Amino acid sequence: MNENLSVVYEDLKKFIAEHPGIALAANGVSVPRDVRPEFYRYFNAMRATFIKEYFSSEAEKAFAIGDAYTNISKLVQQDMNLEAIEISGNLSEFLQDPLLSLAGALFGPLFGLLQGKITEAAFVLEAQKTVKAFFNQLFCEGYNRWGTISLLHLLGPNYLWSGTPRDLDSDPHTYTEFYPGFEDDVPELRQECRLSFAYISKASFVMPDVLVQTKRLNAYVSLKSHWYDVRWKAKVLNENLEWLDLHQLAGKFGWQRPNMTIHLARESADELKLLSDYYQMARPDMLLEFMETDDWYYSQHVKHIILKHQMFNPRLGSYVISRVDVPSEAFAPPEEVPAAQLQPLTDSTITPVTEESQQEARIATATDETRNPVAAPISSPQKAHPMDLAHLPNNIHVINAGYDTNALEPVVKALNQWLALREQQANQELSSGESLTT
Repeated sequence: MNENLSVVYEDLKKFIAEHPGIALAANGVSVPRDVRPEFYRYFNAMRATFIKEYFSSEAEKAFAIGDAYTNISKLVQQDMNLEAIEISGNLSEFLQDPLLSLAGALFGPLFGLLQGKITEAAFVLEAQKTVKAFFNQLFCEGYNRWGTISLLHLLGPNYLWSGTPRDLDSDPHTYTEFYPGFEDDVPELRQECRLSFAYISKASFVMPDVLVQTKRLNAYVSLKSHWYDVRWKAKVLNENLEWLDLHQLAGKFGWQRPNMTIHLARESADELKLLSDYYQMARPDMLLEFMETDDWYYSQHVKHIILKHQMFNPRLGSYVISRVDVPSEAFAPPEEVPAAQLQPLTDSTITPVTEESQQEARIATATDETRNPVAAPISSPQKAHPMDLAHLPNNIHVINAGYDTNALEPVVKALNQWLALREQQANQELSSGESLTT
C-alpha cells in the first residue's frame, strides 16, 4: 500500500479494534447496527482512497464518457420524445458517478483483507485486477452506447420499434424447448416510447437493439450491438435480406460476434425484426467497431476487426470508431517487424474450427464482452503485431471520433448514398421493364 492508503487503512483498523462487537471472522462478518454507519464511513473512505490513488486516470476517462453520454442521450430523448433511455444499472452508475461505481468493485477484496483471508500486498494486487476488469467492461460498453445514441441523433428517427426474443436463461417455460434448432415464429414488433437496451446471454432469436424509421434516410434502420448466443430456428426468413450460413462461416473463421451491425430496409420495419437464428444471419449492410482503448491500433484487436470484416462481408464495409486520435504512423508497418515476417490474414492463417468444438465455442463465448466476441480473451497489446492498420482493406475506414457526434457523419452519408443508389437502380429497372412492354 502507498502512504495515503495506509493512513486510511490504519484508521479503519483502529475503529474496528475499538469496537469489539464487530466480528470479521473468515467464515462470516457481523457489524452491530449501532456502529454500522460509522464502520462503513471508514470502509468507504478506504475504497475511495484506493480508487483515487491507483485509478485516477481511469476515473478521469469515466467522467469524460459520462458527460458525453449524458449530453447526447438527453438530446435524443428530447428529439424522439422518449419517456426514457434505459441501460443497465452498473453502466448507469458508472456513467453518473464513476468513483462510487469503481469503489463498488472493492467490496469483496477489502472484506477479504479485513477477514484475514489475504495479505495487504495481495489485497492491492487483487483489488487492482478486479477494478481494472470492471472498468474495462463498463468503459467499453459505455463507448458503444454513446456511439449508438449518437448515430440515432444523426439519423433523425421518427418512430421506434422493439421486439423481445425468448430469454432462454430466465424464462422458466423454455426448458422443454431448449434444444438447438427448435422452430418457432419470430416475435412481433411493437412501437415504443422507451429505448431499452436488453442484456441477454442466450435467446431464441437475435433481434435489433434499436429499430427506427428515419426521416433523413427515408428508410428503416436496425442497430445491433449486443450479439448473444441464439438457439432456435425461424419458421420464415425475409426474402429481401441475404442470409449467411453461420455454421459454414464458423467452420472457416470460428465463432465470432460483430461489435455492431447496421441493416437497412425500405418497405417496413418487419423486414428487419429478425437478424439471426441458430443457422443463419442476415448479411449486414455495415459493420461498426467502437474502440475505446488508448492503443487498440497496436494490438490484436486489429486482427479481429479484419477477421470479422472478412467473415460477415458487410456491403458498405466496416467503420472503426476510435475514441483516441490514431497517429498517421500507425498506418505504416512497424519498423521492428521485418518485411519478410509480415503475414496478411488469409484462409491459411485462420485456424479451422472442428464440428466437435463448435458447440463448445458457442457456449464459451456466451458471456464475453461486447467488443471482443472470441472465446480466448485478448492479452496485453502486442506493439509489433503484423496485423497493424497498414493491412486494413480499403473498405475498412477509421474515424477519429473521440466524443464528437458529428464525426460519425461519414457513416450516415455512406448509408444514404447506398440507399440512393439502390433506388436509382430500381427506377432504371422499372423504366426498362416499361419500355419492353410498350
